[in-house]
Amino acid sequence: MTEEYLHNTYQQLSEEEKYSIKLKVLKLKQTNTIDSKQKKTKQLTAYVKSNKLIDLETFKLYLKDQLPQYMIPNRIFELDSIPLLPNGKVDLTKLKHNRKNYSNKKNITSKTVGLPKNETEKQLVKLWEDVLGISSIRVDDNFFSIGGDSILSIQLVSKAKKLGLNLRPNQLFENQTIRELSKELLNDTNKLKNDIYLTSIRKKGNKTPLFCIHSGGGHVFFYGPLKEYLKKGRPIYALNPSGLNSGETMHENVENMAKDYLKTIRKIQPQGPYNILVYCFSTSVGNEIAALLENTEEKINIIVMDTMASAWNATDNETITVRVKFFVKRLFKAPIQTIKLYFQDRYYLIEPILVKLFGKPYEKELEKLKANLRKISVDYKFKSHSGNVSLIMTQKEDKRFENFVIQSWKNLTSGKVSITYTQGHHNTLFEKSDIKYVSKKIDQVIIDS
Repeated sequence: MTEEYLHNTYQQLSEEEKYSIKLKVLKLKQTNTIDSKQKKTKQLTAYVKSNKLIDLETFKLYLKDQLPQYMIPNRIFELDSIPLLPNGKVDLTKLKHNRKNYSNKKNITSKTVGLPKNETEKQLVKLWEDVLGISSIRVDDNFFSIGGDSILSIQLVSKAKKLGLNLRPNQLFENQTIRELSKELLNDTNKLKNDIYLTSIRKKGNKTPLFCIHSGGGHVFFYGPLKEYLKKGRPIYALNPSGLNSGETMHENVENMAKDYLKTIRKIQPQGPYNILVYCFSTSVGNEIAALLENTEEKINIIVMDTMASAWNATDNETITVRVKFFVKRLFKAPIQTIKLYFQDRYYLIEPILVKLFGKPYEKELEKLKANLRKISVDYKFKSHSGNVSLIMTQKEDKRFENFVIQSWKNLTSGKVSITYTQGHHNTLFEKSDIKYVSKKIDQVIIDS
C-alpha cells in the first residue's frame, strides 16, 4: 500500500473521522501502546455433585456426543455439595468464592488430566496461552470456546511459523483442540492438506455439499456455527483466499480466483448442481463461477446473503438518494445507534492507516490481503449468466432499497431469482443472535442432486 494511497484515503475522510484518528495517534504517543481493552475470556463452567466416583474425562466425552460444541463446558468441577440459599436457589456468590478450595483438586483440567504428551503439544500449549492471555490450557480445550476468534487465530498462525510449525488457519479451524491439531501437524497422509483454499466445516453427510466463500475480511471462521444449525447429513465447506499464510501469492483478479475455487470445489463434488453461498465481497466470485459454468450442463445455485450485486458501483442518483433518505430516517429514529453503525461501516477507510502505523506484523499481513480483496472486487465487472440465485434478505425499512438489491440480481441472470426473508441485521447474520434463523432459511433454499 503506497503512501499516496494512504494520503488520498485520509483526505476522503470526514472531519469527524480525521479528528478520531488524531485522538488515537495522540493517545498512542502518550502511552506508547495501542488503546484496546483486554478481552475477557468467557468460559462455560459446570459444577457436578454425585454420590459415585465420576470419571470427568469420560463425562466430558459423553457431553460431546450429546451437546453442540458451544454448550460443552470448558471446565467441570466435582463438588461434595452445592451451596444453596435459604430459598433453595444456588448460592452463586459462595460457589465462586469457594471455587479456589476445589479448583486444583477436582477440575477436569487438573494437574493429572489433559497435559501435553509430546513436543508439538507443549509448543501449542505455550502458543495458546500467549495468544489467548490465559493459563492452564489443556490439550482438549477448544480454541474458539475459550476465547479464540478469527483475528487471534491469524496471530496464532503467525507466531507458530516463527517456532517452525507450518500451521495454516484452515487446519486450526478443522482441529480446534491441541490434541487434534498436534495429530494434524504430525500427519502426512491428509490428501487435502496441500489445498490452501479448502476448509472443512462438516465432512460427513451424503447430501449435496454447501460451499461458502470468504468475505472481504479474508477468513471463513464466521461460517463455523453453520455446523451446529444446518440440518445433519449435509457436508459444509468454506473457501479461503491465498495470502493468509506468508509466502502465498494473492490473486490478481476475481476471474483467476473463481477458476481456482471451482477446481477445489470439483475435488469434493465433481459435478453440479453446486450450492455456492456468498456474502459481501464474495458475490463477485459467485457470479464469476456461474459465468464459468455457462457453457456446461452443470447447474449452480448462488445463495446470496443480503448483498447487492456490484454494490461498489451503486452510485447512480436514485440509489444515492434512497440511501441518504434511509440514513436520515434512521438518524431521527435511533441517533446513537445510527452514528455508531455509520463509523463501523466506514472503519475500513481508517483501518489501513492505523495498521500501517501501529499494527503488529500479523495485522499488517492481514491488511495487505484485505486491501487486495477490495481492489479486485472494485475492478471486477459482473457478468450475465443463466444460473439460479437464492437471495436471503433482511427486512429493509425502505422498500425501494430492498427492490434495488433484488433487481441487481434479476438484471444479471436469466435463471430463477427466489427471495427468502430472515430476521436479523446484515452485519450479524452469522452471529449467535441470528444464525439459528438464518440456517433455517439456508436449508430451505439449498438444492440437492
